[in-house]
Amino acid sequence: MTIFGRLLLGTALGAVGLGLIWGAKAWGQDTPATTSTNPPAVFVLIENGGTVQARDEMSENINFLLGELTQLRRRRATRDTQVHIVLSADPTQVAWSGTPEQLFLQGHEVLDVIAFRDTCSDLVLAWDQIEITARITMPSAIELIQVGPMIHAGFPCDGDDTVIKLPQPVPTDLALADMANEARRLLFIGVHADQDEVYLDHLRDTGALARARSGEVVFDLLDMARARAVRGAFLEDK
Repeated sequence: MTIFGRLLLGTALGAVGLGLIWGAKAWGQDTPATTSTNPPAVFVLIENGGTVQARDEMSENINFLLGELTQLRRRRATRDTQVHIVLSADPTQVAWSGTPEQLFLQGHEVLDVIAFRDTCSDLVLAWDQIEITARITMPSAIELIQVGPMIHAGFPCDGDDTVIKLPQPVPTDLALADMANEARRLLFIGVHADQDEVYLDHLRDTGALARARSGEVVFDLLDMARARAVRGAFLEDK
């Protein structure tokens, strides 16, 4: 059983140039244009708190994911997609929102916002914020992406005796459960090796895996090794 003691120290998000990777393969090539007045939305939860250990690798995952999202600007069916980024270390607000074109133009500023911090990593509040944002914006379709180990360290967590034991149960009342049954994509990137089965069981119990088997939702859950292998193709339908 793995035990984390005090939240780990680490460096800020590596200065990997987005321009080097924004030639990632395009996504949404077969996605039809929506007839709704509201564009589709991609909600991205990035874990940037003290539970993230392999920060350099996680930075690479984030870079490649953002690079793929900018490619949505190249197709009429996806260029109006709204991208919303929520951070687990600051989970009660949306850190950044915009179109793929705006993400392309503001990429380095967005990376500055997504800095790793040695603090809490509250997945419950973060998914609550995503759910609230979806209710406000009422997108025609939603895609849900989480980047990180899927380890919850809720506020407050400022004590020196903060200990997290893995595998950690899925937090109760996680808004992901309801949203997963409305999403057309569920993607989890860089999941800790002790947390994959826990979340697979959770998604099975909520019916999301049955939707994936029937083709109603594009689903993948990537540990660090698989994430490393498919960088540049995170958003390709498998």
